Amino acid sequence: MRKIFWFLSVFVLIFCVSAILGRLFISKKRFAEAPSKYKMELVKWFPFSEENSLKEWEEKIFKGKVVYRVEREEPVSYVRATSHAAASALYYKIRLDSKNKYPLVSWKWKADKFPAKKLPESLSVQNEDDFAARVYVIFPAMFFTNSKVLEYVWTETLPVGTIGTSPYSGNIKLIVATSGIDPDKKWVSQERDIVSDYIKAFGRRPEYNIGAVAFMTNAEHTGTSADAMYDEIRLGYKEMDTEKSEARP
Repeated sequence: MRKIFWFLSVFVLIFCVSAILGRLFISKKRFAEAPSKYKMELVKWFPFSEENSLKEWEEKIFKGKVVYRVEREEPVSYVRATSHAAASALYYKIRLDSKNKYPLVSWKWKADKFPAKKLPESLSVQNEDDFAARVYVIFPAMFFTNSKVLEYVWTETLPVGTIGTSPYSGNIKLIVATSGIDPDKKWVSQERDIVSDYIKAFGRRPEYNIGAVAFMTNAEHTGTSADAMYDEIRLGYKEMDTEKSEARP
């Protein structure tokens, strides 16, 4: 099942006929922030602080439904994703200029349970293409076969920084953002320079603007279970004073 390929085709049709500018969502911070590498001009923030926080997101079902729910453990709240041999993603449509500006995405996540794999872990094995946590940045094109995707994954064994090509499409590049099982199950912060990652993955600057972000926990290929949490998803642009003060990647 070429799940991501078909997701792109459906998404591009929606993208071409709908308004995708997100409204700024503001809520108070609920725990201390890790030091940021970049200064961000904030465009959209998802603190997942309310029970109905997921109403802004749409769901794409590939096989079965992953259970996404907002949970609270004072003083924090977050989205828990639980997959039992299922794959469905939550996505949010937003326009970010990646051809002329430097978009950033940041988030926090925690992996509680990894899908059980029989083969050595790989980014390119189709029948074991299950990961505890994924975050997508989608670059839709008018012709969906030209669309591109950056997919950040949390793996058990692959080194951080590993880049691979999806077994479903050469237009989808996977980047290992976090690796390993943490017995203490601590939150891990991620902050990604999207253009820099795109250049590393595809060898050139993006030719299309960002049209959506998504996240997913899946375990349908292995027929096992996976469980992860997501929080504090932020989207914006790198501020120019930061850009000038740092060497370009």
